[in-house]
Amino acid sequence: MPVVEARTRIKAPPERVTSVLLDADLAPEWTAGLERIELIDGVSGEAGCVGHAHYRQGGRDYTLVDVLEEAVPARFYRSRISGSGIAATVETTLTAVGDGATVISIRWTGRGTNPLTRLALPLIKHRIARAAADDLASLRRLVEQI
Repeated sequence: MPVVEARTRIKAPPERVTSVLLDADLAPEWTAGLERIELIDGVSGEAGCVGHAHYRQGGRDYTLVDVLEEAVPARFYRSRISGSGIAATVETTLTAVGDGATVISIRWTGRGTNPLTRLALPLIKHRIARAAADDLASLRRLVEQI
């Protein structure tokens, strides 16, 4: 089961980072290939909420279901992601550092749910890690501009 981790330091407190992180309208600005997030059930940022993340990558459209399983506001979020041949757990941790900044880290643990993705995921682990690092860098730039 591939595990991918990425982290970055953002010059903003965790509450400000969280406000951008949970803003569905801003998500496409920092997440590659994401066109929109649609809240299906619950309240954004609260455990139990369900969203559909609509992507377009490589000329292909697909939707991932995101169920927020645990939420500690401005500190920790754990989601279960499924669809398009994958099932993953994504843990996002925000840690305040002494100078008013935040270290945000993402840990993605996933598996393929069909023969093709079971074979492909371990082979593209490094590509997934690069995309996660790029998305966090984009998040950092966005938060620091606001």
